[in-house]
Amino acid sequence: MSKRIILILGLLVSILAILCYLLGARKHETGDSTFRIAPFDERSKAFLLEREAKWFSIDHDNLAFSDFMRAAGLTPSVRSLTNLLTSATPEYVRWKPYRWLRPRQAIGANTLATMKEAYLELATLDNTSRNPTLLVSDDGHLGLLWTGTNAVIVFQDETNGLQETQYREKANASR
Repeated sequence: MSKRIILILGLLVSILAILCYLLGARKHETGDSTFRIAPFDERSKAFLLEREAKWFSIDHDNLAFSDFMRAAGLTPSVRSLTNLLTSATPEYVRWKPYRWLRPRQAIGANTLATMKEAYLELATLDNTSRNPTLLVSDDGHLGLLWTGTNAVIVFQDETNGLQETQYREKANASR
């Protein structure tokens, strides 16, 4: 009888240890680091007026973020982007049981969380502010994320999704 009790207790302890490991093994969450949303400031308005003359675009796959948003079940737009950047990343999206039970949803949510972390890192590289700001136009269809004094990412609603374009200031723009 006592051997059965020891066996049952050993099994329970083993199960608890495995559950603690599975639920505790997750990456850093972005729950406490979110973006602020604000209207355009004078710097952003000046950028829009001088964009063609003093800035050049770095075009890669500027609709890739739209594909990630669609895969996660979101409508690719500046409004969805603001909701994504200001909301906390749910902790459960990186839990191993969640990835086993809902692999498709976990991949989409994990991708969006990783993209959010990447934008957060870009926005805070040259900025001393712990709370970076996404500047949104009055109509809500254009957003700017300053990633330095001479670099900006422009998010714009298009008919085929959310277009993302990176701009850098030309070296001889002040001459």
